[in-house]
Amino acid sequence: MNRHPARLSSTLALLGILSSALPGSVLAQDLPQPTTRPLVAQVSHWGRWVTLLGAGGLIAAAAVRHSDAQGALAQLEDFCRQDLNACALIADGSGSEVYASDQAEVLYAEYASRQQNARSFLLGGQISLLASGTMFLIDLLHRVEDFDNIPYTPLELFTGSRHLGFTIRF
Repeated sequence: MNRHPARLSSTLALLGILSSALPGSVLAQDLPQPTTRPLVAQVSHWGRWVTLLGAGGLIAAAAVRHSDAQGALAQLEDFCRQDLNACALIADGSGSEVYASDQAEVLYAEYASRQQNARSFLLGGQISLLASGTMFLIDLLHRVEDFDNIPYTPLELFTGSRHLGFTIRF
């Protein structure tokens, strides 16, 4: 409960008179201007890390699948060393060639499938890495604060009344 209602109302009246007496431009300059970023910049600020982690995971999975494919190829090579006739290539009638042995054909199909999986994971990792780089650029272009301490170019040119020069930062 307020004990001095007259004092409160007179203070509010005085503040109202003072604020109306000040020019509008002074009041507008004192207030911080709201900085808004486009939605794509807001999403890219955090999304770039998600896509970067996704790229790392997909590329690691591609490496594992490639290793599996190399193991399947080693099995096919071992099988072919045991019986060279089983690994002879014969025409299948449709214009392509297949192995003479069904087991060699199954080993080759396993190798081809694992290699295709490795390529798919690698392509996904590359696309994700490209998306992450794009988001880094979007975030850089739509940054709110100005970073004076980060030299994006190592060459800085300067001029003065009696001098002209450049510096190279490392």
